[in-house]
Parts: sequence; C-alpha cells; structure tokens
Amino acid sequence: MGESESLGVLVDTNVLIYTYKGFDPFNAVLTYLNFKPKFYIHVIVLEELSNFLKDEYSLNYRKARTALLYLEGKRGEWEKIDLCQEEKGDNAILCTAISAGLWIFTNDRRLKQRALKRGVPVIYMRDRGKIINSFDM
Repeated sequence: MGESESLGVLVDTNVLIYTYKGFDPFNAVLTYLNFKPKFYIHVIVLEELSNFLKDEYSLNYRKARTALLYLEGKRGEWEKIDLCQEEKGDNAILCTAISAGLWIFTNDRRLKQRALKRGVPVIYMRDRGKIINSFDM
C-alpha cells in the first residue's frame, strides 16, 4: 500500500464517535483508497470530544472517551490542525478543508452537502461502515 503526501483527510467528530461500535475510521479509509493519506483532526473536534467528558454518566461520555482513546492509540497516524478557529463547529471544518485543500470524512448530511457545493471532496460511511466518497452532488 502506497502513501500519498498530497491527499489529506480531515476527520469529523461524528466519524470518530463510531469507534464506540468498533469502527476503525483510519483503516476504513486506507482500505477504500488503497493508499495512506494524511489524517487531520481539527482542534475544535478535540475540544468537542473533551466537552462530552464533562458528564461521565451520559452515553456521549463513553463514546467520546472511546474516540479519544482511539486517537491516542493512533497518535503517529494523524496531525492536529487549528486553522479557522475563529469559526464554530462545522464552519471551522469546512473553512479548514477549503484553506488546506483537504477532503472531509463526515457522516453529517448537512456538512456533506455544504462541502460538496463548495467543491470539497467528502468521504462518508454507509451500510455498516462501507466507505463512499463524493465529488459532486
């Protein structure tokens, strides 16, 4: 399997949450593309996961904890990115993808549609973790 220095994938929070069900997002992308892109996690995604840890009795707590443990275990396989921090949530993800020329890996329908309208390639999951990518609407 080759590696692509030019392709970067910005991973959204909702994809990382699937690690709670045993899904390995990085491996799924590697298998789908048949080469290794650079993975990026936005600072806002890390903050969102950390905020879920404030209520240890919620299901989101367990999902976020699993996602953060997954990222810790994959530490050398992704980079933190902090572009467009003045934006909030999905706006920061979209702005960062556009600014850095990254693909977005998300299952958020609204973010996917907004990204595709702006010409940003999107990777998403369907049917038990099957990876799909979109280049246009």
